[in-house]
Amino acid sequence: MAHRLLVNVVITGAAVFGRAFTEAYKQAAKTSAAAAATGASKAKSVGGIPVDEALKILDIDRKDLTMAEIDKKYEYLFDVNSKEKGNSFYLQSKVFYAMDSLKKELEYLQKVKESKSDGDAA
Repeated sequence: MAHRLLVNVVITGAAVFGRAFTEAYKQAAKTSAAAAATGASKAKSVGGIPVDEALKILDIDRKDLTMAEIDKKYEYLFDVNSKEKGNSFYLQSKVFYAMDSLKKELEYLQKVKESKSDGDAA
């Protein structure tokens, strides 16, 4: 009788595990498909911080986006939020990553502009 009970427990456990594994696999496949679909939108957030958020962090308007303006705002905010002045490394990191994202965005926009002007000249 004990053997029969043990076999039933093992079979039931295997069936439950099999169903759970199948459901987990389906969910993982669905999640990975959704992540692949949103991959294009993540390409806009070069450097980890979306460009719009980086503009807000450094308090720069999109029309005023120049390397000089980025550097000016970065240096000011990085200095103001330094640990020596009693502020946080976290805020400094946000400022740094915002600056990095905007510089990459600016470089990208310049490359696009150059490629368009090269295409128009040909």
